[in-house]
Amino acid sequence: MSTRERTAWIAVICTLVIWGYYFTAFLIDAFGLNLDGGTLLTRFIWCMGISFVVMMGLAILGGLVTKKNFDAPPDEMERHIEGYADKAGFRVLETLVPITLIAGLLLSDSIKAAFPADPGGATALIFANGVLLVMVVTELVRETVHIIGFRMSA
Repeated sequence: MSTRERTAWIAVICTLVIWGYYFTAFLIDAFGLNLDGGTLLTRFIWCMGISFVVMMGLAILGGLVTKKNFDAPPDEMERHIEGYADKAGFRVLETLVPITLIAGLLLSDSIKAAFPADPGGATALIFANGVLLVMVVTELVRETVHIIGFRMSA
């Protein structure tokens, strides 16, 4: 398994576990009508920090164990896989961003009605987390396409 494929596996698994937890907790809070910006920010920072530490730690550990060079330039096949993954990720991004924004605009009155104590804050939190979810899904698709490309060429 190449270093880039291993890194893609690490990214997919860590993203599914860590950000899966984040968005599950967010949805529980949102549907329970209990959105707290401070708690959400703390959870976001913890998830971001844990993601960084775990992904970097596993990537470095994998490189040390296999004694492979992290600085090796990508070969032609890896550049092709990278280009295809970027293209797939961009298509997902350009599809989900307008859908998310339109859905947010259509639901903004419902969000404001559900959170009468802070309608603007709740709307902003839901919009921001919708955009964050789009970014996470885009990156998952991109890294999954990396894995598929490497597996198909193996």
